[in-house]
Amino acid sequence: MKQLLCITSYFFFFAVSFFYADSFRISNMHSYVFDRDAFAPVSLTIGYNDAVSFAVKSDFLVLEGIELEIKQDKTSMNYPNSIAYTVYTDIKPEPSKKYVDYSAKKISTALLPNRFSYILRIPLKKDYTFKHIKNSELLPYTGRIGVSPIMLRLNPVMKGLPDDFEQASFTVIIRPLLIAEGGLKLKLQFPEKEQKPVTVQLNNEYLTQFENLQLLLPGTYSVSISSDAYRTEMRSCIVERGKITQLEVQLKSITPLLHIQAPENTAVFLDNQEIGLSKEPLPVTVGMHTVVFKMGSYELTRQITVEEGKTYEMTMTMDVLLQEIAN
Repeated sequence: MKQLLCITSYFFFFAVSFFYADSFRISNMHSYVFDRDAFAPVSLTIGYNDAVSFAVKSDFLVLEGIELEIKQDKTSMNYPNSIAYTVYTDIKPEPSKKYVDYSAKKISTALLPNRFSYILRIPLKKDYTFKHIKNSELLPYTGRIGVSPIMLRLNPVMKGLPDDFEQASFTVIIRPLLIAEGGLKLKLQFPEKEQKPVTVQLNNEYLTQFENLQLLLPGTYSVSISSDAYRTEMRSCIVERGKITQLEVQLKSITPLLHIQAPENTAVFLDNQEIGLSKEPLPVTVGMHTVVFKMGSYELTRQITVEEGKTYEMTMTMDVLLQEIAN
């Protein structure tokens, strides 16, 4: 009868406190900040009067929720209805190991069921797709959750717990709930400040807004970039669930390029104009060009026909020919 009275009082107290911020003291705070949507799951062991806080500092492009799994050991399961869990937002001060006194707004609370594992699912987006699963609680969506920290607190609600309960431990696992798709972010690097029109195809389908994030089912995709002003570029990329694939493509002008190499002290003339030798290719016009190499009294002339969108390399070499002459 005393236990029933204690539990009834507990629910009355928490029903009232939903409208006000709670003030409470914990034993230890475990705080995490994740810097990406697809963060690696975190597992930690806490005591019966500890709390776990976490925040996600990302764009929430592929993250739509957080899953918290609470596992009990045998000690706590020997005393059913002895522990409550509560989820908070609007936490003050900022969660830290150096603080034990907090004020926060409750969004959910209940007695921890007497089973080995219990799961809480917290939506971070209004239009989430994950489902309620067995032996779990699906919290309502609230726009406050996400960037600001969320706290999970455990606390005893039964008086007269034995001394061995001090050794009870709970494992909390934090997992991301990701959308079924992954993302592809295409970034084009143009050769000049003035960006000329391009056409982008993804798996042979035209993208009208290729600069936007593309949400795609996992798989391999081909990207084609064509233009009247730039050379055609083809790329292949892999999109994984819950991850953003960054694809950066350097566009090249369709102006033909000519790279000339010659021995030191060689004078080089392109269409009767002397040019300096450089490691970088020279832009040239489409059509026929004449290249003359002069070294002392030695002169060598070559002609080349240049086509649009191609790069050419012309190299002058000096060689020695040794032949055996019969007597």
